[in-house]
Amino acid sequence: MQLQCYPATLSSIRAFGTPLLCAACGDRLIAPMASAFVEGGEIRHYWECDSCGATSSSSIALDDREPAESAQD
Repeated sequence: MQLQCYPATLSSIRAFGTPLLCAACGDRLIAPMASAFVEGGEIRHYWECDSCGATSSSSIALDDREPAESAQD
């Protein structure tokens, strides 16, 4: 058995695993309350802070043409 290493895959996984912080209190957001695939190649996450209850959303563009933006609700 040979060990395979895929450094490009690991760096792309780390980009998705970047921790988000609450805009209101600065606490770490662990997991989204809901996620949805948006037509046009985007995944949208809806967040609620466990500490202060503030809500926000973020999106990830599945194609690399333009970066997705985060929005505070």
